[in-house]
Parts: sequence; structure tokens; C-alpha cells
Amino acid sequence: MGLSSDRRLRRPSDFHKVLTKGRRAANGILLMAAVESDRDSNRYGLAVSKRVGGAVVRNRLKRRLRELLSGLDAAVISGQWDVVVTARPAAAGVSYQELGGSLERLGRRLGLMSAEGLRRVAVRFDEH
Repeated sequence: MGLSSDRRLRRPSDFHKVLTKGRRAANGILLMAAVESDRDSNRYGLAVSKRVGGAVVRNRLKRRLRELLSGLDAAVISGQWDVVVTARPAAAGVSYQELGGSLERLGRRLGLMSAEGLRRVAVRFDEH
């Protein structure tokens, strides 16, 4: 499934805007920054540095994050947001469920998610 190209942040100026003007929340696995947008849909950007691991590890982590973000977007994110997710080195060693739980907690702390949608997310992560 993943994220289509029109739902991804691509330009460095977009990343800079989110990281400097947006609200941020972090834990030991991820950092999430979000700023409200006037677009029709949410857009996401991923930042995974070489400190996380080699190319295989980084690409696997990005695939997982894109899949999780597309599922969260369809289920629970309310409003229109530009979101940047930055992976910390600890993200390389966590399971899919832990990664999803981390995204959900950060989204909740930033106020991106509705309570009804969060119940659907909990069910979805338990299925994997």
C-alpha cells in the first residue's frame, strides 16, 4: 500500500517549515513534528539518518513507517497536516507493533488523532 507521491513531503523547504514551525513530540524511538496545512490531504516526510543503520536497515524502516502512516492516515488523523517523522537509532531494533504504537502515542500527544480512530488503531496493530 504505502504512501502515494502526492502525500509525501519532498522539498527541503517543506521539511524545514514543519521542523521549525510545527509542534513536536518525541520518545526513544521516533520524533514527530506536525504543522497544520491548507491542502486537501495529509502529507508525510521521513528522515532516517545513517546513524540508524546501513542501507538495508534504513530502507526497511522507511517501508514500515510509510505503511503505518498510510494506515493511520486512513483511520484516524483528523484535519490536514504536514508531518515529519524522524527515526532515532533505537528504531532499527523494534518490531512493527512497537513502531506502530510509538507513532500512535506521538500522534495522540500532538493532538492529530481522534479517540474513535485510536480504538481502530489498537485493533489494527494487534492483528499484525
